[in-house]
Amino acid sequence: MNARSIAVVAVVIIVLIILGALLLMHKPTVKQAQELPTNMTALINLCRSSQFNITLISTSASQTYLSRDVTTLSGVRLSYRIENNLYNMGSFNGISYLAFNPLTGSVCYYGNFTNVQDKGVAQWAYPEIVVVGYKPWDGYPVYNLRNPNLTLPAKISDLLQPNGGGYDWIKLTYSVAYAPSTFPEDFAFDIWILYNPREVGAVTRPDLELMIWLFFNNTNITWAEVGTTKIPVIVNGVYRNVTWAVLVSCNFPWTYVAVIPQDTGNTTMAGGWRTATVEFQLAPFLNAILQFVPNKKCGTGLSNYPIKDKAYLENLTMVDIELGIEFGNEYIKGGEVGYYLKGISILKGK
Repeated sequence: MNARSIAVVAVVIIVLIILGALLLMHKPTVKQAQELPTNMTALINLCRSSQFNITLISTSASQTYLSRDVTTLSGVRLSYRIENNLYNMGSFNGISYLAFNPLTGSVCYYGNFTNVQDKGVAQWAYPEIVVVGYKPWDGYPVYNLRNPNLTLPAKISDLLQPNGGGYDWIKLTYSVAYAPSTFPEDFAFDIWILYNPREVGAVTRPDLELMIWLFFNNTNITWAEVGTTKIPVIVNGVYRNVTWAVLVSCNFPWTYVAVIPQDTGNTTMAGGWRTATVEFQLAPFLNAILQFVPNKKCGTGLSNYPIKDKAYLENLTMVDIELGIEFGNEYIKGGEVGYYLKGISILKGK
């Protein structure tokens, strides 16, 4: 072999070495994808890993409501409240496992249920994290979780001011897992907006519940749809002007409104983003309430509760922001479900 051939072989070997190094450098991307599990085995393994060292575990109907105040220990210290909330489970076999990582503020949940007997409400449960404020069901205020970029309670009219908290950005990274493929659930924010923010342990008319669904499966949402609206969000770094269905129900002692993504390549039975980083502002969702609630009859077919007008709604007070997963219904008796919330933050609006 002459010198020129040896040089060519040497160059080829060097190129192969460089390509191999690049492939090795690319492996963290695979690892990152694995951190967002969408199957139950991976999710359970993650939830039970040592990083999640604060847990609320329920294995019977006597433990259908477990809660704990938690605080992040690194970076900017933030307080949250985690709740293993199985509010509609009369009895079940299995486990409901909610865990928190205090170093990162991550939340991991999985539930495995058989022989479920519900209490007569459609969904079985809402295992969750209270992100800011206080739940009205707990009274005024047993706690009030504070965030440097969003102060609650706050009137809708104040949140919608140019520098109000409605223009803060909420950013979260998450994934959802479930089995079987027909198992019904929605991963969603739950936001309580009250006529009297000092209510103690009760929610009544004209109070309002706003849910912002990010993912849903087999939920048959058409039962309460009153219209659609365009609301922009950022999904995995890409700006999208998403069409959202608006649901209004009068089947509760309060007015229920849910806003649900519709143009994600799915039907009204399933949609949203099963695993994603999502960023959005509250203001467009609050404006959807102001647009639809005073002007539309209930999608349930019942006569709409007489919310007087837009100005009346603007004087209601937002008291909290929660995030969790609703699941189950009265037609099934078991299944598996869970989510991983890698992180959530509220960024000051500009």
